[in-house]
Amino acid sequence: MKVKEWDANYDVIVLGFGGAGATAARFAADNGAKVLLVDAAPFGHEGGNTRYSAQHVAMAYDFDKLVKYYHKLAAPFAIPEKTLDTYLHGMVKMPEYFEKYLDVKAFQWSRDVKSGDKLDKKDHMAEYPEYDGSETFDFALVHNRDFDAALWKLLRKRVLDRKENIDVWLNSEAKDLIQDSEKRAIIGVAIERNHHLYYIHAKNGVVLATGGFENNNQLQQNFLHISHLTPFGTLYNKGAGVIMAAKVGAQLWHMSNYESLGVIPGYTFAEDEGHRGRQIGHWNLLYSGSIFAIADDGTRFMKEDSKFRHGHIYTHGDYVIPHAYENAWLVMDEVQKEKFEAAEKEGKLRYPNFLKKLVSANNAQELAEKLAVPANKLKMTIAKFNDFANSGNDIEFSRSPENMTAFKPGQLFAIKLAPAILNTQGGPRRNENAEIVDWSNKPIPHLYGAGELGGICIKRYQGGGNLAECLIFGKLAGQNAATPKSDTDKVIISKPLPRINDLADGEKNQNIELGPNQYLGSTEAGIGGKIVVRVTYSDQKIKNIEVLESHETEGIGSKAIKELPKTIVENNSTNVDAVSGASTTTRALKEAVNQAIKKADK
Repeated sequence: MKVKEWDANYDVIVLGFGGAGATAARFAADNGAKVLLVDAAPFGHEGGNTRYSAQHVAMAYDFDKLVKYYHKLAAPFAIPEKTLDTYLHGMVKMPEYFEKYLDVKAFQWSRDVKSGDKLDKKDHMAEYPEYDGSETFDFALVHNRDFDAALWKLLRKRVLDRKENIDVWLNSEAKDLIQDSEKRAIIGVAIERNHHLYYIHAKNGVVLATGGFENNNQLQQNFLHISHLTPFGTLYNKGAGVIMAAKVGAQLWHMSNYESLGVIPGYTFAEDEGHRGRQIGHWNLLYSGSIFAIADDGTRFMKEDSKFRHGHIYTHGDYVIPHAYENAWLVMDEVQKEKFEAAEKEGKLRYPNFLKKLVSANNAQELAEKLAVPANKLKMTIAKFNDFANSGNDIEFSRSPENMTAFKPGQLFAIKLAPAILNTQGGPRRNENAEIVDWSNKPIPHLYGAGELGGICIKRYQGGGNLAECLIFGKLAGQNAATPKSDTDKVIISKPLPRINDLADGEKNQNIELGPNQYLGSTEAGIGGKIVVRVTYSDQKIKNIEVLESHETEGIGSKAIKELPKTIVENNSTNVDAVSGASTTTRALKEAVNQAIKKADK
């Protein structure tokens, strides 16, 4: 792609503002770079999957033992030794990383946990304790709690603290990497923001840290052979990094591997499109009693009470995620349903919509029709389950006898399930320097990668591994992208964009005090960029407009900012004439006011 005119110039552009992108931006800035950090999520939703993760970071004590463990996790596949060594050395040094770069003493779970800490009891730290070398594994946490976004908040603050050197564009989508056709170097990025395409030059490097394709059905179909998965994490990982990297010749690896969890192995409750799934661990009412899971044909397809390792369950000598059926259900009798009702009365119903989502029927024939499964198969499944429960021997899936109770005659109930996903691992392959490589294993100049996009996990996943990867390769990517390059052409920006930092602005706006009937509105459609207004609005009347932030030019633009609010209030409408010569500023101010009024009308 040739660019006639660039809109801005940075030393480093980082795409993706999760744990990997935040780390890369921070270390690029610390190495002297002016950085642009870009994310598709709007303010308050940035953070990728790091924001939603357990905050457990993989660490270890003995490198040689860790090598054995990770080779077994990957078997029968191989991971390039140099890349793996970089990763594992980083895990062994993780406590030092926490103290040096995050300013906290790492809480090392196995050594520091005490009675009363709000952490699950663990008999062993490793996810696969039966593998050689697993005893060296541990978790590093910010403190003695988890699932509280503590790590993410630290990483986010490191970016905010460097706002003089890191600009942040949120609600902005990277569309294409811009590659020099002769040198093959990545020299910039095309970014769509507010329906406008900007061409941003990168002097020294671009870091891809956009996460996976958990929210892209087409890529899931192409690489996972699954039509739709319900995400537990961010809703903004749509595979942009995979697509952009492929266009510039990057080698893709680990594309068929993904991680899950669920309410039962690999499944969560079905949600509407665009909504996150619920992760509920250890809720035994879902797999103990007169209840089982069925697939498209009305038969059971798993050991519902399996211990599952990020969605993977043991079957025929291997650990796999259960097949992603499109029409899966949890089926139960009235006795089991009453247990959920009792849990609701006691305030222990762990999924608030559970009872509301139940489908009820008077018998198996009627339920099968409602679930669109074969009635004869459902009847047979209930009969077989009852036999297994009564005999204490589940010859199909070996569910524990104490977790099986025969169905009583009477009404039947079901709740729809959906295949779930934590994250994909696939993406552009990177080497030990966090450089993204082509199909000849040669680095694509100026292109770097970190995080779940092209993650190192190829087979069995060890919890905490992706966060460790964000920190280890994020640091490498940021440092190496910031290193001055001698093969970059100088560019001249004739009309440079004003600096924008949605993160800093969002923080500032969050701290703006709002009185009764006051609402904030903002826009970037002005000549000088962002305009923020505080509107007092009640009883269908605009009572006051305060312009809290404006970068409009002196003269005509600033005149509109000064005069227009009064005119809008007097007319109780934004449908007023533009200030002469300042039509752009007028439109922008009206847009901000209308945005505030919409908040009032909700």
